[in-house]
Amino acid sequence: MEDFKYMEKPDWVSWDSILDCIRSSHKVNDKRGFHMTNQEMSAEELQNKLKNGHCFVALDGDKVIGTCSTIIRKGNRWWSSGKTIAYNCLDGVLPEYQGTDVFIDMRSLRSRFIKNSGVDIIQFNTAEQNKVVQKMALKRGAKYVQYSATGKGANYYSVLMAEWLNGCPFSDKYCNFRFKLSKYLIKALWKPGYKFRFWFN
Repeated sequence: MEDFKYMEKPDWVSWDSILDCIRSSHKVNDKRGFHMTNQEMSAEELQNKLKNGHCFVALDGDKVIGTCSTIIRKGNRWWSSGKTIAYNCLDGVLPEYQGTDVFIDMRSLRSRFIKNSGVDIIQFNTAEQNKVVQKMALKRGAKYVQYSATGKGANYYSVLMAEWLNGCPFSDKYCNFRFKLSKYLIKALWKPGYKFRFWFN
């Protein structure tokens, strides 16, 4: 097994190399029929998105082989109002390193950072079709909290999941109700990529 290095992004690692890693890692999703919005970002947009966040990298020598990020902020949604949340995003591992422990080890580094940051809730988005990631999150105690038409350029709906680090204050029934309500409203009004369903030229 190679001796990979895991760390918060050092200055010498370029945003272009991180973006290349994200784009390469999502090629498998294109083959599965859904296009991830992160692939459309520029390096400048990526840097701006993470200007108040923390980006972690896995390195094979000086080569970026994996990346994941978190943005810590105050919550303002029904499930997070007044709480400190860690929004996990921009995960990716180069295809030739997938199936190894790279993502597990990288995610563990991020999790240790989050737990030392006074966070109440961890949340993330994933494609509705990505049942493997959702199943793993449900095992950790996460719940579905919001449905989304994703962003510009996407051709799929996504789900947002939240994991309370000190116990969820809401019943499963209430969380399910709020999630299903958001799903109904989103699908009634929006197509994937936030294309308004009733737009007329």
